[in-house]
Parts: sequence; C-alpha cells; structure tokens
Amino acid sequence: MHRSNARLARIRAALLALSLLMGAALAHGASAHSQATPVPLATPVASHPTPGAAGIGDPYFPLLGNGGYDALHYALDLDLDVTAGSINAATATIDAKATQGLSAFNFDFRGPEIDGITVDGEPATWTRAGGELTITPATPILDGASFQTIVRYHGAPKMNGDRFEQGWWATGDSIFTVGEPAGSDVWYPVNGHPLDKATYTMTFTVPAEYEVVANGVRASVAFADGVAGHPSTRTFVWENAAPTASYLVTFHAAELDVSMTDGPGGVTIVEALPPDLPEKDMRILDRTPEILTTFETLFGPYPFATLGNTVFEDTEFNAALETQGLISYDRSAVREGTVAHEIAHQWFGDSVSLERWQDIWLNEGLARYAEVLWAESAHGEDAAQAALRRQMSALATASRGPEAKAMTIGDPGPDHLFSEIVYAGGALLLDDLRHRIGDDAFFRLLREWAARHQYGNAATTDFIALAEEVSGQNLDTFFHDWLYEPWTPERVADRYSLTGTPVD
Repeated sequence: MHRSNARLARIRAALLALSLLMGAALAHGASAHSQATPVPLATPVASHPTPGAAGIGDPYFPLLGNGGYDALHYALDLDLDVTAGSINAATATIDAKATQGLSAFNFDFRGPEIDGITVDGEPATWTRAGGELTITPATPILDGASFQTIVRYHGAPKMNGDRFEQGWWATGDSIFTVGEPAGSDVWYPVNGHPLDKATYTMTFTVPAEYEVVANGVRASVAFADGVAGHPSTRTFVWENAAPTASYLVTFHAAELDVSMTDGPGGVTIVEALPPDLPEKDMRILDRTPEILTTFETLFGPYPFATLGNTVFEDTEFNAALETQGLISYDRSAVREGTVAHEIAHQWFGDSVSLERWQDIWLNEGLARYAEVLWAESAHGEDAAQAALRRQMSALATASRGPEAKAMTIGDPGPDHLFSEIVYAGGALLLDDLRHRIGDDAFFRLLREWAARHQYGNAATTDFIALAEEVSGQNLDTFFHDWLYEPWTPERVADRYSLTGTPVD
C-alpha cells in the first residue's frame, strides 16, 4: 500500500472472553513456519466436533480470520444499486474444507442484513456479534470434509470513515472496495486473514451505463433489456484463479473507459479509467508494461494473468492499494513512484503474502525499495540516490514523531503498520543488505523469494534464512539490529549524515 500522511486506526480490540480462550495460542504468536491452517481454540477430538476458532491466531489482530476450515473458493453474485451505494441482493457461495470436526464455524462479516444461510443445502442457524458471524450447521461437519456455505444478504454496507477498514466506498456515481488490513468483510462473509487465500468468481449486475472491473480475467458480459419500469442492466463475470488474500479482493463499478491489451509475456494489461482522467496521469499509467518488464528481470516471472489499473474519484481513501492484478488508485495517488511500488507488490505482498501482520515490512519495505530500483533503471544512478535520500529523510522524520518511541521495523505494533519507519526503514534495510552481500546475491535472493513462496505465505524468519542461504553469510546480527532495535532520532543521526549519506 502507498499512502499519503496516513495512520492506521486499529481494528477494535478482541472480546475479553475470546482473548482468554485464545491466550495460549496468542501468547506465543503465530509460528514463523506455520502453514495456512487456521488455529483452533482447543485440540478437537476426532469423534466430537467442536466450534471453530473466531480468530486465525494473528497476534496483532486476534479476530481476523477464523479457525477450523480452509476456504477454497468464493462465488460472489451481487446485484448493485450504484447510485444508492447499496446491494439489492447478494449471494456468497463459499466452498471450504474442514480442518477439524465442526459443530459451528465463523466468518468475518460486518455486512448488511442476512436473508438466509444454508450449509450443504440445509438451513443453518446463525448469530452475529462484533463482526463475527457464527454459523451452526444442521449436521456437524466431519474433520477433512468438504462443505459449501451459501449466505444471502442485502443492504448498504456501513461506511465508518476509517479508510483502512471501511472496505466499501460509495460516491453516488461509483462503488469501489478497498481496505487493509481488513475491509472485505464489510461486503461479503470471509475468512479474512492472508493465511487463508482462496480463488474467486465474482458476478456483478449493474445498470447498463456502468462498467465493472475486478480481480482476474473478465469471463463474460451479458446485456438485459429493462422491463416493467426497471432499467436495462449488464452483468459482468470475473474469474480469478490465483490464490488471493481477502484484503486484495476488489471491484470498481462506475462509468469507466475500459481497455484490455496484450502486454509483455502474454500478460493482459487492463485499464479502467474515468473518462476525464488528466493526460499527465494517463502518461504515468502508460508506463505499466515498461515497469512490468523491468521488474520481471529483477524479480522473476510476473505471477498473475492480468495487470491493470483502476482510478477512483477523489475520496478520503487518498491512497493506492496493490489489489491483486488490478491496482486501485485514488486520483491523488497517481504518481510514477507509486505505480512502481504497487506493481512490485504483485510479487511481494500479493503472490508472496505475510503470515502475520507484524511482518508487514516484507511487503512495504520491498515495494518501497522497488521505487528506488525503478528510478535506477529508468532514470539513472542520480535518480536512485535521490530516491534513497528521500527514504533517509522519511525515516528521520518518522523517528521524531511522538508515537515513534521504541518502534521497530520488524514489530511496529498494530497501530503503526503504515509508519514510515516500516516503509522507509524497510527500504533502507534492503539497500544496506544489497551492499553487504553484493548485487548478484541480492537479486538472486529476491528472485528466489518470489519463486519459493509463490502464491503462499512467509515470515521474516524465512527471509533471513533465505538471505543467509543465498549469500553464505551469517546475517543474524545484521537483521536484529535493523529490525528489532528502535530507530530513535539519535540512532538515525548516527547512521546518516546531514547530507543524507550513510556514516561509515
């Protein structure tokens, strides 16, 4: 994510009772090598189904995600009232596999009114509290069994003014969906943590004057004439076959100019832009194929079928987000460095996703350093050095902030995921690592990181281990000093001179 003067408003604290139940799991945090299997509240007995956990085990956000099952595929069918910013009718069909015997299970869902729920075709009962939708199937689900949940709902998702978790944005002329670390749970029921990636089929019906773009490949568009006073409509189907973390799922419904062209290596380039987008912004976005080609050289093959951009009306979102295969921009965020940043995220953050939100520097440090690498490739060494000096200045400024006391790159706390200590500090760490191990080892590290963990999840400990493997060096002290020692103003001053160059 690339944000302007942003601070994360923390997702509301977990319920005390749940925290006590999950205490043993949360005290130790998520294992650095844990797989994408939700964490149950207690070890289930095979012959005795129990409720799945109401959280996946993230130390920062205990209620993000859910335990007891692995979501495999979401089929979302939404009939939208774009002008009203609401959902006339929606059906979410979720295919999943149980990882324990389940007497009940949860989805994250802060969405509108529920009309009915079935599990494997049988009506189920449910309750909702604190953003948790708890479903009790008519028949318990066996450990290892595949099952299908269908949730029908309608209404206008609430817009709470918090751009990091609002998720649903309606302007009167458009609807778009963005939010990090959460937000998808406002418009569909979901296992809302990056550890549980899934594939998607998304169907949107809108009045005929609107376009809809979303993640993946556009499979079809169907037109229906209006009858009995109802407007003519178009129905768009988007297929996303790549595993996707829920915060990276998006759609944009608006009056858009949409184009799809063949890009480098057979990647489809999608542009979904407002008709009045300034020419200067168009020229910036037109560099997408060139940036893609450069980063394929540095990071390895592009991991998805499409790469596109969509631009919203100016809103309080005031940022860009690396939504998978279709990058989302507020108009204020269309800048060349930002475009490079978000394209780099397709490898680092989207294909290779974090295991726990504490490790967000793996996403943001790598994407911010990619801005430097793009400047170096496109504009030369002087431009790269200028980009590095901007990171030094950003780190110095952030270290003097009232909330920066004792903040570290590798464990910034849930309120500071989007701090410049994480972004700029992470970029400077990578530049220092590049100089320490040399260009050959450094770029082998980035390519191997993207290849080894493609479509999966990884943690800081995995990155350190791979860096040592590739370089043949012991880097424990290097990473500890960068990641887990606070970047105080004094330490930044010791590290960098007033001219913005490293102090030997």
